[in-house]
Amino acid sequence: MLSSPNKRNNAVCDAQKLGVEVHKSQFIPKDAIQVQRNFWDDTASDFVVTPRLNLPTKGIDQWATLVNLEAMYSLLPAFSFFDEDMSIDLLTTLIMPKVQSVKKVVAPPATSKTAIEGYKTQMEKLLKTSGVYVLASLASPLVSLIMAPFLTRTLSHEDYGVLAVLNTAIALLAGLTQLGLGSAFFRSYNYDYETKKDRLSVLSTTVWLLMLIAVPTLLVTVLTAPWLTTELLASPSSTNALKVGALVVFLQNLTVPCFSWLRAESRAGYFATLSIANLLVNLATTLLFVGLFHMGVGGSLLGTGCGYAVIIVCVYPFILFKAGFTFRRDIAKGLLSFGLPNVTNFISVWVLQLSDRYLLSHFGSLTQTASYAVAYSLGGILSVVVLSPFSLAWPSAMFAIAKRDDAPYIFQLVFRWYTVVLLITAFGLSFVCTVVLNLFFPTNYQSAALIIPIIALSTLFYGVYSLFTTGISIQKKTWYAVIFTTVSALSNIGFNLVLIPLYGAMGAALSTLLAYVLLALVAYIVNQRFYSIPFEVGKFTLALLVGVGFYLGSIILARGQNIYVGWGITLALLLLYSLCLLLFVGHTLLLKKIRPLRK
Repeated sequence: MLSSPNKRNNAVCDAQKLGVEVHKSQFIPKDAIQVQRNFWDDTASDFVVTPRLNLPTKGIDQWATLVNLEAMYSLLPAFSFFDEDMSIDLLTTLIMPKVQSVKKVVAPPATSKTAIEGYKTQMEKLLKTSGVYVLASLASPLVSLIMAPFLTRTLSHEDYGVLAVLNTAIALLAGLTQLGLGSAFFRSYNYDYETKKDRLSVLSTTVWLLMLIAVPTLLVTVLTAPWLTTELLASPSSTNALKVGALVVFLQNLTVPCFSWLRAESRAGYFATLSIANLLVNLATTLLFVGLFHMGVGGSLLGTGCGYAVIIVCVYPFILFKAGFTFRRDIAKGLLSFGLPNVTNFISVWVLQLSDRYLLSHFGSLTQTASYAVAYSLGGILSVVVLSPFSLAWPSAMFAIAKRDDAPYIFQLVFRWYTVVLLITAFGLSFVCTVVLNLFFPTNYQSAALIIPIIALSTLFYGVYSLFTTGISIQKKTWYAVIFTTVSALSNIGFNLVLIPLYGAMGAALSTLLAYVLLALVAYIVNQRFYSIPFEVGKFTLALLVGVGFYLGSIILARGQNIYVGWGITLALLLLYSLCLLLFVGHTLLLKKIRPLRK
């Protein structure tokens, strides 16, 4: 049946043109089957190549699963595969695709490019919103700096004292009557509820709760104003000013949903714009009422109320249009269960920050109290520059991060970079504020210069504490914060009773530092039991000790030098310390990327 070798070779060549691997010895006569033209090219050969497949001896469970294969449709020859009249050696061998080796697909590790981009996005968003919030935070002390000299020159010394007491009372009363709803709003809006309808219900329910407590508070305060003025201020002439103060509390409480909503929606630009507008209106109306109309303390408070009224007029139409007047009991219950523990926490913080001044005036002297108050204000600028912007941006970002599977790692990154910023800023502001104290304050205040870095360090630990409470906020156990701050406040009083008689104003500063260190330590230990986060406390402690060493070294080296040489030494050490921190963090991040690759 076989023809000449030339025809065999032609058939082999035709098959090879089709890309088929064949055994040259395997042929069958062409006329034994009917081959369609779209299956084989028409050739002069009388033979068709039938390649023999040598299948490997593997079980079906050993073969890799192929995906996304491209199928080619082709008509098969019109005859039975197993013809009883044909022997096995005459049957056609079907041409099958060659199976290529398949590489095993490995899931990307946690530190893949996608994951790193996710971390980068979260960090960039947090930094961007915090940067915008800085504008609003810096505007407040700037306006206060402008108004303070004006008020002290326009009002009598007694009236300015009454204004200071009323502002303190307003802060306390507002904190009590807000029921902690400012922080509770973020938990419900960003974490507990997902749909737009539920979130708008959270907004409207918050407005209802604040109205239910703010209106009775306003009425009770106005009706009892004569008695309260006599008991608290010993000045019956300030009754009208106290009534205006009650109105300020009412308006301030109504602005809580406005600012909280903007922050929860990450509308940092709108938030900053409204905050600055509030302060500018406050400044303009205060100058008008006190300077032009001579309305005294009441005029100053009325100017503050006008600033809050502008926020209400600008935002409440949008709140009522979008959220309506819905009140949901389940949402109200969740808001109050999260927020009410923060009221006691607020009281503890209020005692923590003010008790030392009263005790210093009692066990020390008024001159020590004055120097301490100035140094405390300068050292506390760290709170305005870093803590306040971060605290405005953090709640919304925290609950958004908590939903991710890699949330603990992102919290670790936030802690790492946040503490670096705190350490560098605390060092720099301690130096700058010391220079301000020496240049712009009388010489009898300059003895409190060493108090500035101690207060800055205390403020730093309070900023660290705000991150250490991440776990209890996510787990909805905010009542632990009440215990933390209460213990810290009581310990601060105890430290003051011991250290103030021994060291005066420096004893009060050291008491504040010890109380804040205790606050951060207790919060860290308890938080790790409920929501473990690798905060890298050991590395932070080492960086802190190095920073303290650099700062003390700058004081020692600058001693005996002229003022400009001393400033140069301090700035050089600050730059060196900053470079060390940045290199250390960069080295740590590099190791984190290399280790998974080695595995």
